[in-house]
Amino acid sequence: MIDLASEADILALADMLHGPGALQAPRLQRAMGQGAQMLVYRLQGVPRGYLIWSWSKACDAAPESAGRLAVLDHVQVEPNFRRHGMARRLIARFEMEIARAGAAGWGCPIHRKPGCAALMCGAGALIRGERFEKRLQTPHSSNSPATSPL
Repeated sequence: MIDLASEADILALADMLHGPGALQAPRLQRAMGQGAQMLVYRLQGVPRGYLIWSWSKACDAAPESAGRLAVLDHVQVEPNFRRHGMARRLIARFEMEIARAGAAGWGCPIHRKPGCAALMCGAGALIRGERFEKRLQTPHSSNSPATSPL
């Protein structure tokens, strides 16, 4: 089950948040306090993965990409639960959430973590300089998981 995170979820994710390459809990709490949003993937009620995003502060993009843009900050799945599609499902739900809010698309910086490029490209993002970017299609013209109900 994927849903929006609460403050209590940050503490439930503490073990995962202290793993290699993961965000530290104080940084996550600070981001949430500054308007970031978080989705949590739960298995049998236990958080096993999360995705954090915020809204772009400025859109200096070309007219063809005008619109509200989301910034995917971090996606993390507990190591024992990786390679089972959880991150892909988190991204699909993220796309659904931002599409409902009127987003034109999303972007994120290119990370050097193994598997990151495959995950982002598999989600349909394209490399644009030092970033991954994806434009969302409108619901009436797409069968994308981002525009379909879960």
